[in-house]
Amino acid sequence: MQRFGTGVLILACLGVTVYPVWPQTLPGATVEERAVNGAKEYLKKHNLANPTLTMLMISLFKNSMPTYAEQWEQLTGVKMQFIEYGYTDIPAKIMAEAIAKTGQYDIFNQFPYVIPDAVGAGVLMPLDAYAEKGKPDFSSIEPALRAQQNYDGKFYLFLLDGDHLILVLRKDTLELPGAREAFKAEYGWEAGCPETVEQWEQLADFFHTKKGETKFGKTFDQDLYGAMAYRAINFSYRHFPVYFGGVWFDKDMKPRINTPEGVRAIKQFTSIVKYMPPDIQGWGTPQIYPFFASGQAFSVMTFPSLVGYAQSNPKSVVKDQMLSCLIPGFKKNGKLVRYSPQAAGTGYMVSRYGKHPELAYYFLQWLTGPTKGDEAIADPQGFWDPMRPSNLNNPAIIGKFGKQFLETTLENTKYAVSLLIIPGNEEYFNVFDQNLALVMQGNLSAEEAAKRIEEGWNRVTDDIGRKSQVAVWRKSVESGAYIDQFE
Repeated sequence: MQRFGTGVLILACLGVTVYPVWPQTLPGATVEERAVNGAKEYLKKHNLANPTLTMLMISLFKNSMPTYAEQWEQLTGVKMQFIEYGYTDIPAKIMAEAIAKTGQYDIFNQFPYVIPDAVGAGVLMPLDAYAEKGKPDFSSIEPALRAQQNYDGKFYLFLLDGDHLILVLRKDTLELPGAREAFKAEYGWEAGCPETVEQWEQLADFFHTKKGETKFGKTFDQDLYGAMAYRAINFSYRHFPVYFGGVWFDKDMKPRINTPEGVRAIKQFTSIVKYMPPDIQGWGTPQIYPFFASGQAFSVMTFPSLVGYAQSNPKSVVKDQMLSCLIPGFKKNGKLVRYSPQAAGTGYMVSRYGKHPELAYYFLQWLTGPTKGDEAIADPQGFWDPMRPSNLNNPAIIGKFGKQFLETTLENTKYAVSLLIIPGNEEYFNVFDQNLALVMQGNLSAEEAAKRIEEGWNRVTDDIGRKSQVAVWRKSVESGAYIDQFE
């Protein structure tokens, strides 16, 4: 709803005809042109010369972002500078700024799930008024991804990353002489992209091979692990929706984990770990990506950027030997369902305490626009992943990732689901990961873990305030961020 000043309201009540003044759309035929023109207009209006904006940035982008900063400065005269931290450190930095209000940062680069707590702390600027002028275009992005840009009915984040999980298999291993025939004889289906997580574990079991073992005419000179996926603290919750997708709570915030379906999901999530490297519970991207590229695993469930990494890394032995697969699902009420969690999703937010929030907005609209965004996704040094249909027609993106992967990951966007977009989500995530770790280590049963998670989640909800949490949770589900609605 458009809100007008109290003076306008009084005139309307007195019977005077009032014509609302809507924000004027900036000139420009494209999203990017309107952003550039908006920046120039802002500089002129405020008589600014060569101002500087500061971004608190995920360090993964230190090699790619300067290119776009230079382009933006050439177009507008606005300089960009970056303060880099690991993505696990940035949420605390954002919340510290909410207290200190230093104005040190104009832009925050982080994942969507930080929004609820940051909004609650008052550190984020809603972007709706700026968007009325700039007219960004999100029409081609799948609803569940678009929903991550908003919170409590307001627009806070520009998304530039299709970080929904994907499964990748080794084609060369699948095609070893007699492998497919032997697999079908044992499991009754054709080896290839699995439809379910159960089938993925069957593949992992079948192709898991010890060093020195001979299979299908090949003697393996190193261990071949059947599977890899993220199973460390701060990562398990990002992958669990593959096994138990949709909404984790009912409409009154009662956890759904301590149910037969929840226990089944915990068992499947932890069972496949026996086919993964023994240190997998301590691994993140810096270990998983090069390990897979070195040829030591048959399959991996991970971020889409793995494919670009394994294609371009000069040490990779799996280049052109990867088969990208839709996220495997599970049977729910007799029907196959798939959920591909947006396990990270690089986004950009504007600080309420920055020097020039509107100017920061225009940089983000330009960077993430359909044309410039495609350029960023194609960047060989970037970690932005495909997310728009236009990516399929971009030769540079095709060259970086390969057409088969592109078609698969963009089809996968139809199954993308958000992580919890509610206050206190880090607390819910921590309760979950701590208990799943104990199950994977053999120190806790799936049934007991489900009970502990339920109890822990209820404590978090009650500590924050159940009534307010219920209201926010219902809005979050209604936004379409999780595909499903309440049952």
